[in-house]
Amino acid sequence: MVHGPGTTEARSAGARIWLLALGMFAIGTDLFIVSGLLPAVGHDLRLSTAAAGQTVTAFAITYAIAAPVLAGVTSKVDRRVLLFAVLLVFAVGNALSALAPSFAVLLTSRIVAGAGAALFAATASAVAARIAVPERRGRALAIVYAGMTSAIALGVPLGNAIGNLSSWRWAFTFVVLLALITAVGLWFTLPPLPGSAGTGIRDRLTAIRIGRVPTAMLTTILWVVGTFVVYTYLGSILVTVTHASASDRTWLLLAFGIGSFAGVMAGGRLADRTSPTAGLTVTIALLAVVLAGLGIAVHSLPGAAVALAIWGLVHWASFPLIQHRLLAIGGRNADMLLALNNSAVYIGQTVAAVVGGLLVGAGLLSRLPLAGAAFEVLALLALALSAGAHRSATHPETDVAHAERQTATS
Repeated sequence: MVHGPGTTEARSAGARIWLLALGMFAIGTDLFIVSGLLPAVGHDLRLSTAAAGQTVTAFAITYAIAAPVLAGVTSKVDRRVLLFAVLLVFAVGNALSALAPSFAVLLTSRIVAGAGAALFAATASAVAARIAVPERRGRALAIVYAGMTSAIALGVPLGNAIGNLSSWRWAFTFVVLLALITAVGLWFTLPPLPGSAGTGIRDRLTAIRIGRVPTAMLTTILWVVGTFVVYTYLGSILVTVTHASASDRTWLLLAFGIGSFAGVMAGGRLADRTSPTAGLTVTIALLAVVLAGLGIAVHSLPGAAVALAIWGLVHWASFPLIQHRLLAIGGRNADMLLALNNSAVYIGQTVAAVVGGLLVGAGLLSRLPLAGAAFEVLALLALALSAGAHRSATHPETDVAHAERQTATS
């Protein structure tokens, strides 16, 4: 029986989706918090800055590699059991980080936490889409990732404050508590949700060969590179170009975080009201324009504040659209595509760091926004290529209609 948005069932689903968002908040806090704690970590464990930074790399690489592999291995596991288990793994990883007596233990703990985070993120998105009423599927995806964007605006400053008041170890303990609260909440509120029977990991990994998937992943990579080629070096831009003080940089980054939260929620509503492909075309095109203008805006504090808020809004509005589109493309393999998309995000961030580093090394720090805009144009071309291939291979239909038909038959 299908329930309308105002029924008790719909409200119950909404509460579960917000719990999934709390889990993403924990993951986002863990993901972004480490950079600010690196000096204290390095001091206590007698590590160089470069060595301490490898803990961030270990988490990111594990997240990128583990997401599709673990999604395939666990495809038959009940989603309720899986979410509970991976949150416990994530909590254990962070508990080890909090207690780590040495660099080796800390590095191992970040790998454990990265594996748990990777599988939770992909599974949470798929579960949110599965338990939401069809007309609110995009909004459900947005709420889940609003947890991640909230971590940018709130979780990281809060974690750093905890670390400054006591110890960096208590910041990781804070993440453990968030994970455990989410795990218990989901265990008692989610109904049993069977996994996908009859497909093994090899079959699941071949989802990359589904029609539009390669170009969809390329779109994600280029979209991420466009933003992170700038964001990775944003601190340097704000110091060198904007001449922002430390306190100025704090509220400027907060403006980006607030814009990001608003953007992901707006993107979810847009995904429910239009074709995800059409909506994504609009948001990526706007992102290219915003990044092109960012190079001018950052020459003043007010201009930088406005531009960062708009940048966060437009960038993150694209993410629910990307995920909604993957649900349409993937059918019963949708959770695998969401996992692959998470890997694509980290590949994009890695490429962005390399490209940005080369440009900065060549003395082109102020040109990074233009480079970002160029990558967004390339993302638009990849999206157009994907949409064109779909139109030539099938009869015209909206992505949402296709997704609903796939869900009904799987």
